[in-house]
Amino acid sequence: MANILIRLLVPSLLEVEISITLALVLIAILFLLENSNNNKKKSSPPLNPTREIVPLDEKIQRNFSIEESQETSYVVKLEILAAKYLIGANLNGTSEPYAIIKCGEQKRFSSLVPSSRNPLWGEEFLFFVNSLPVQIHLTIYDWDTVCKCKLLGSVVLPVAKAGQSGAIWHEFDTKSGQVCLQVSSFRLSNSNSLLTDLAGVKSRKNMLLEKKNPTVAHYQPGPLQVIFRLPFDEDVYHSYSCAIENSFLYHGRMYISAWHLCFHSKFFYKQLKVIIPFEDIDEIKRTQHSFVNPAISIILHAGANGLGAPPLCNRNGRVRYKFTSFWNRNQSFRALQDTLTRYRAMLQAEKKVKMHSLTNIDQLTRVVKRDEEKGTREKFFQPFINQEILVDSVDGTFPCTAEQFFSMFLSDNSNFLMEHRYSRNGTDLKINNWSPSEEHGGQIRKFTFKSPCNSPLCPPYTAVTELQHTTLSADKGTLLYETVQQAHDVPFGSYFEIHCRWCLRTKSESSCQMVIKIGVHMKKWCIIQSKIKSGATEEYKKEVNQILEEARAHLLKQDDSEKGFARGSENHEMYQNQ
Repeated sequence: MANILIRLLVPSLLEVEISITLALVLIAILFLLENSNNNKKKSSPPLNPTREIVPLDEKIQRNFSIEESQETSYVVKLEILAAKYLIGANLNGTSEPYAIIKCGEQKRFSSLVPSSRNPLWGEEFLFFVNSLPVQIHLTIYDWDTVCKCKLLGSVVLPVAKAGQSGAIWHEFDTKSGQVCLQVSSFRLSNSNSLLTDLAGVKSRKNMLLEKKNPTVAHYQPGPLQVIFRLPFDEDVYHSYSCAIENSFLYHGRMYISAWHLCFHSKFFYKQLKVIIPFEDIDEIKRTQHSFVNPAISIILHAGANGLGAPPLCNRNGRVRYKFTSFWNRNQSFRALQDTLTRYRAMLQAEKKVKMHSLTNIDQLTRVVKRDEEKGTREKFFQPFINQEILVDSVDGTFPCTAEQFFSMFLSDNSNFLMEHRYSRNGTDLKINNWSPSEEHGGQIRKFTFKSPCNSPLCPPYTAVTELQHTTLSADKGTLLYETVQQAHDVPFGSYFEIHCRWCLRTKSESSCQMVIKIGVHMKKWCIIQSKIKSGATEEYKKEVNQILEEARAHLLKQDDSEKGFARGSENHEMYQNQ
């Protein structure tokens, strides 16, 4: 019994030898790993106070691709308009195409067009280069939720010299399909100042850097620097756990800094990074992803694009990002609103500083004294509409003076425009009173309403905003009435505006000469812009003719009522005399 216990408790000589050998092997492995780590640390620059102290301005120039070279002298603008005959990468024969454009080390992303083999983009991208010629590489992929995005086609576009090319269809190198591109490039006359203006959000930091020029000694990179490669002076103000909607909910984390809204998600081996400059944000709205899942929608300005994952497309052409699955949606919404408000206030302060620095006080004083001596001061106003696009629509006479036309149809006491919209089944009518305009001269006001839409691609009613501007001459003999109208809920509604100009000159006590011109101002290039111009012009001409018919009927009705009132007064006087 004792021998059995000794064998169980005391190890044999073979077991002792095996244990010692394994321990020695483990110690050797740990020693080798420690040496390799030490070698890596020696070869890499340490992030500690012994690092070279670099001024902040110099460090920002190294981190920003636009500002890192002071010799940049060309701007290349690429417009990706449309594509056709793309490969159907999905099972239903469609694709979700988006484009990645590269010029040197600079990279841009287009928006994603869902379920289309013939997508329409109409988006433009700027690249800053040192010299020409350069090559632009454009690659179109099909977005896939889980698997690797599939290549749909690519094209290499050489830019040999400054100038502009028309819209040209390019064949893909290896795949079937075509893409329509337009390229323009120009040389910068003053590279330093102009690049600062073109750099967008990056130029906003210059105002703060001029006030203080600290040095960087202790620097520990944060998530904005490690994940998104943003400059080291950007700190995270707020951070929230959420998900981004992109044909699938990708859960990740949102980071908010003074200049950017960033999102990062890692789904299996697929990694999503989104960078949205606050400069590009037009509106932040509370929305719903589902009944029990509130969301926040970030809507960008027309022509603006975030960087990273392909965004969602709005029907009006603007880019939209939707974030959901917040722990507290309202708290995150307030933080985004406050940061955007502070950013815009910083822009206004920067604008005032620039205006103050560009003002020559001595010269301004001399001009003011000269104007006071003359007793007059000339004023130059900005044009309210684009007069180059206007074409003649109506040229004739109208049975009233210019002053009477304003008082009866356009003044604050007149309900003529409201009644006209009611007669066309308009709803939600709201018109402001006239107010003086320092920028355009005269008076301006805003008229909003919902107008019925008969197109199958539009909702039953579309929201319309009409800005009005009027100027009446000092002798009240000439009236200028201008309007800018934009529809919001129609396809490509954000791409164009309808400009109209009414010019009335009094000829006699009961008539005036009327000239009406109409034009469509395209704020952004569109592949169907000729169809948009012709259709919108014809539709607005019909509306102008209807306004004139109703105005003439209103005048006749008013004349009849005045004549009836005059006859009643005469009969009353005759009755009293009898």
